[in-house]
Amino acid sequence: MRPSWSVFCIVLIAVSLTLVQPIPASNDVGQIDSVSSPNRRKPPTPAQEIGEFRSFWAVDYDQDVWYLLEAYLLAIGNYCYIYIDDLVIDIIGEEEATNRAELYRDEFDTTIYPRVTDIAGDPDGTLGDIDGDPRIYILIMENRWDCYLQSNEIEGPHSNMCEMVYICYRASDVVSTIAHEFHHLIWFNYEFDEVHFILEGLAEYAMYHAGCLPDDNLTNRVSPFLEDPDDSFIYFEIEAQDYGACYLFAFYLAEQYGLQLLQDLVQHEEDGALGLETALEEAGYNISFNDLYMDWMTALTIDVQGFANDRYCLRNIDATIQGNTAINSLPYQDDDVPLYCYGSKIYHITAPPESFCVEISQPKDGVAGLSVAYKDDNGWHVQQVLQQGAAIINISGDSIIEAHVVVSYLLADTPAGGIDFGSGFRETVQLLIQESNEKGAPSIPCPPNSDQALIIIAAAMPLTATVIVALLILRGKEKPGL
Repeated sequence: MRPSWSVFCIVLIAVSLTLVQPIPASNDVGQIDSVSSPNRRKPPTPAQEIGEFRSFWAVDYDQDVWYLLEAYLLAIGNYCYIYIDDLVIDIIGEEEATNRAELYRDEFDTTIYPRVTDIAGDPDGTLGDIDGDPRIYILIMENRWDCYLQSNEIEGPHSNMCEMVYICYRASDVVSTIAHEFHHLIWFNYEFDEVHFILEGLAEYAMYHAGCLPDDNLTNRVSPFLEDPDDSFIYFEIEAQDYGACYLFAFYLAEQYGLQLLQDLVQHEEDGALGLETALEEAGYNISFNDLYMDWMTALTIDVQGFANDRYCLRNIDATIQGNTAINSLPYQDDDVPLYCYGSKIYHITAPPESFCVEISQPKDGVAGLSVAYKDDNGWHVQQVLQQGAAIINISGDSIIEAHVVVSYLLADTPAGGIDFGSGFRETVQLLIQESNEKGAPSIPCPPNSDQALIIIAAAMPLTATVIVALLILRGKEKPGL
């Protein structure tokens, strides 16, 4: 029975916020088709009994302090213990607390545990099982910070000496939050230095794989990214659009390269984009991270199935970029296009001509990424170029119906694991889109990369075009080594 005396909290010491993996929001429950899961060993008899009362260390990240909370064990599953914070029981009542605990137990045992371990591996990882009990402690608390702390699995002054996750009872969907944090628990049992666009992307995907999302398979953090895709993908600011972007990227990886790749990433020694490149190579795929990024952004732009082996689509989710610029007439030029590193601007040519040329200048410290996707009488076509220098694509089709342009700023070398938090670098490029003649050459030629050739062409151009060329020349001279 629960004692009648109230819970107490002891504020102890301030801590640095280095061991949290917060999930700012949650999603509504949905269903996906069942998936196969590896055989699991039969768990031993629980070491605890319903109604047990114990203290847990937790962190109040608003106050930046450790404190103790008291909680009751209200449900025991094959793979979990469900503890409810005494404060929460006071708020929602004992009967409701018990009902919720039993619901979370059933969801964890039947869907979350088998499906998340299916894509992440054994929870013991290389860290091991500190308490010798394979069950995961799930603490439902009043504290608003959902998280996993690796410190609980290592002896220390604030360790609870068990594998556990902290979940706020007010989360809009506690079940999906448990799936997300459980994926973190498994990952950090293998390593603790992965970058967040990989780490959070796969944790978000775990919610989908565990059947915790709505029928459309979208999290509520996808829309902010689709409305503004010029957010640096490899830099993480713990904003909604960061989670939305990395979820869609993980979804694309799973569809294009299979679920085994996701598990390989969890257990791979190298981190970040470089680790992803290596994991893909070991799986038999020869593709750079820059090419992968451009393919993914093109897929989010056109989302077309049945073309190019479905490279430019997401088969099981409807997510296309809404934040694009409509170009209603050509020529179109913009001498001040701001781009974040691994961010993109999307353009929709509403009435494309039969032939046109697209050019962007080189970012000062990086690579110009350019993708043009268009549909004509012969179907869809995609042309891409990654260029250290001005990137140019000439398009010629048969009655072009639809055309889209993706402009990106990338790095010349594959980003390593050291790149993580922050907004990322920002550069400005020039964009020029103009109609070509019937032979496929621009009506006003797209300038080549040679300064001498640029000057010759500029001499024959109108004043406005000459100014653009001069800017391109000066821009190129700012690049070291040129």
